[in-house]
Amino acid sequence: MARPGGNPDFGSKYRFDYGRDEPLSEQVKVLMHPKMKSKLKNLAEQNKCTVPEIIRTAIEQYLEQPPTPHAS
Repeated sequence: MARPGGNPDFGSKYRFDYGRDEPLSEQVKVLMHPKMKSKLKNLAEQNKCTVPEIIRTAIEQYLEQPPTPHAS
């Protein structure tokens, strides 16, 4: 039987950083078409990585681009 209350140090003392300088602590939920999700899964398999890694990379690249004026 597990001890009641859980581990008080979980999430503070025992935290996974996966070798990153900055821990990943924020989440964003995105809804997409099934075809888009399927394409992401296939791309992840081809690149031997995960879908979240592909999404993080794409967002980082997008944020590094200079802003472009929006057409009105």
